[in-house]
Amino acid sequence: MLKAVPLFAECDDKQLAFIATQVDEVDFVAGRDLCREGASGGEFFVILTGTAEVRRQGRHLRELGPGDFFGEIALLDGGPRTATVTALGPMKCLVLSRGEFHNVIRQNALIAVSVLEALGDRLRALLGGQPT
Repeated sequence: MLKAVPLFAECDDKQLAFIATQVDEVDFVAGRDLCREGASGGEFFVILTGTAEVRRQGRHLRELGPGDFFGEIALLDGGPRTATVTALGPMKCLVLSRGEFHNVIRQNALIAVSVLEALGDRLRALLGGQPT
């Protein structure tokens, strides 16, 4: 299952076995807010099945689906959530706490790079695609 998640695709069997000890598989119902803008955040989510809507200040930003992840910003900087993410239908996610998230990104540099690339993409989107 983990190998099918793009974030973990380059991991070897030993790394995947370690990651499996760190994650919880959680089901969410339609309409459930997985995280709320402005709230403190302690989890990182990787979507296995289903879709979610991302909103900032009530405005639709995008939809996320299988293989997408979110929650890393609040875990990396300890600040509040930057957006609200709501399940559009039933969802299954891998969920990692702050400590587990840090353990996983320390386990594999490619995972850390993928998370950093996603952060860069999200920052550029916030800046309207302008180069810095």
